[in-house]
Amino acid sequence: MRLSETAQLMIYCPRCGNYVNEYNWTLETASKFSENGKSTPTLIYVLLQLADHPQQWENFKVVCPRCHETMPVKILPPMDRQQLEAYAREVGEAYVNFQY
Repeated sequence: MRLSETAQLMIYCPRCGNYVNEYNWTLETASKFSENGKSTPTLIYVLLQLADHPQQWENFKVVCPRCHETMPVKILPPMDRQQLEAYAREVGEAYVNFQY
């Protein structure tokens, strides 16, 4: 699915203090919220959208793969747009737009 399986975007969890790869955040969030025909976007998609449309995504909930805490995405530390875009290019558009 991802163009580069080794691509990493480490995201800090303010609840447990660990840095965890975006892909793991996406899978953990999907495992909690993708049920009964519902799907969730990848976290990189949400982070890119959050930069442009903060009100639309500020209450989107994510799950940390380390501490398993659910939290609104808006409490994650902001990331540099260039870093987000570089990671998106590395994993590819198909992954960024995928729904789990």
